[in-house]
Amino acid sequence: GLEASGVTLESDALQTVTIAAGARQRIEWQATVDDADAVDLTFFASGSEGEFTDASKPPLGQSDARLLPVLRYEVPETVGTGGVLRDAEAVMEAIVLPRRFDVTQGELDINLEPSLAATTLQALDVLKNFPYQCTEQTVSRFLPNIMTYRALAAFDLDNPELERGLTQNVEFALQRLYAQQHVDGGWGWFVQDVSNPLVSAYALIGLAEARNQGFTISESVISRAQDYLKGTLIVPGLDKADWELNRQAFVLYALARSGEPDVARTATLYESRERLAYYTKAFLALTFHAIDEDDDRADVLVSDLINGAILSATGAHWQEEDRDVWNWNTDTRTTAIALEALATIQPDNELIPNIVRYLMVQRQADAWETTQETAWSVMALTDWMVLTGELAPNYDFSASFNDETLVEGTATPENVMVATELVVQIQDMLQDEANRLVIERGEGEGILYYTAHLRAYLPVPEVEPLNRGIIVERRYTLLGDESQTSISEARVGDVIQVRLTIIAPNDLHYVVIEDPIPAGTDAINPDLTTSQQVGTQPELNPNDPLSQGWGWWWFSNIEYRDEKVVLFSTYLPAGTYEYVYSIRAGLPGVYNVIPTTGQEFYFPEVYGRSAGMLFTVEP
Repeated sequence: GLEASGVTLESDALQTVTIAAGARQRIEWQATVDDADAVDLTFFASGSEGEFTDASKPPLGQSDARLLPVLRYEVPETVGTGGVLRDAEAVMEAIVLPRRFDVTQGELDINLEPSLAATTLQALDVLKNFPYQCTEQTVSRFLPNIMTYRALAAFDLDNPELERGLTQNVEFALQRLYAQQHVDGGWGWFVQDVSNPLVSAYALIGLAEARNQGFTISESVISRAQDYLKGTLIVPGLDKADWELNRQAFVLYALARSGEPDVARTATLYESRERLAYYTKAFLALTFHAIDEDDDRADVLVSDLINGAILSATGAHWQEEDRDVWNWNTDTRTTAIALEALATIQPDNELIPNIVRYLMVQRQADAWETTQETAWSVMALTDWMVLTGELAPNYDFSASFNDETLVEGTATPENVMVATELVVQIQDMLQDEANRLVIERGEGEGILYYTAHLRAYLPVPEVEPLNRGIIVERRYTLLGDESQTSISEARVGDVIQVRLTIIAPNDLHYVVIEDPIPAGTDAINPDLTTSQQVGTQPELNPNDPLSQGWGWWWFSNIEYRDEKVVLFSTYLPAGTYEYVYSIRAGLPGVYNVIPTTGQEFYFPEVYGRSAGMLFTVEP
């Protein structure tokens, strides 16, 4: 029998069969999946006389629940907006549905937040449940958590869930960092990668802050990391690239934050400050401030930051002259780090509220575009929240959509950490004209933050390939077919080779390739016979340390999951690559196959996808 929620059964829940001793029999239930995020299934069997019984549920998932996730066979397209209301006022946002496709599924997610505490808690949840576990994400799961917990504790705001999550995240991360620290004291992006000063500095910051929060940290792990980083320091000069100076600033900041500042090298780097990016000027200012709060050089660097700020209708932000692909940096990350420097060194600077506004508008749903943007934004906004004391609001607020009230409420100290989450389904929206979202804040103390994100699901078969810096193509062929003829159908039991072609027109850094597999198939154990090939052998870049240490194959970490295969590359030189793996057809049906996607993890605008397609599995 089958007990189910989240699906509509089209056959009897209870079925009676006769199975001979030692035999087996397949039993199927036809069902339609409801509009649900997950389904709850319980399978049970009972002998004819009731003497023998058994039951089973799906294994535990990421949410620690025995539920099967529902993965939509559509491609989401998300756009958003947001703002900050500091006074009694009302704002209207116009929401228009995409007109390129007949969009029938999707939703408008609206968040109203009475303080930055609600914002940061949502972002922490995103970091906690992030699907990948490289060293950077391991640290990003707990470092912002520590800073937020410390801030709330300073205001005597208890959050038992945050405290439990902090303890679990730190303990998990510590064991992972201990296990993956290399012999030289550093860490790689993934454990298979060579030690990387950028990754190692970030890990050191996380360990130091965990120690400051009272967690027991192995001092030998910290000292080995410090020794490794000291060995990577350079002498600034014309023979060094700008990105090397930027990285040196971050390493010096990590050493100072962990209690081992290098005063002489920090002073030497200051002499080359004209070559530094804005975000590393912020790190260098924080380093000087950590060494000596009265050091005038910190104020000079902050002045350079202020002079480079860009003011617009959405707030204040910074734009770097060049993309620093070697150091995970984006303009949003720069803005967050600049906010951290100003909040620490010049907390009364009038530019800060505009920086906060800009960061709030840049959120994608509950977090920012990359884990680095999210981590540094959370930490900077948390520090600013402590300075402003905005945790005691007292005002009324409301939201309406097309003149229909969605919510009315009052912001108080009791609900200051709670976001009001609203959802409007696409089928309830106007199709041929702009929809009107009105957010209103009444008189009183406090700040109201709001965001609105429209997520429309595009039909997979209509999705066209896209090239924004990465070209991705996927073909299916039958195993053993020497002609390698592309197929779009197979029979149950067939072994199908998936051929991914990745073309990098330019050198790429920290690349992630995701290839969803048809729902009626399973990926074959990668430890069995699979091939990994490079179509054209790229040339090493002698000026890029990430290109050293790797040979013919460039994807250092490959993950086989239930629903997709994921490839990671720390450094992918310009060239053509082919990765071949196998799947086995197991369940008849016609399946939408979501496109293969590729992107630079810390620069998602460098992106590519294959076309959507249908794949048929015959009995």
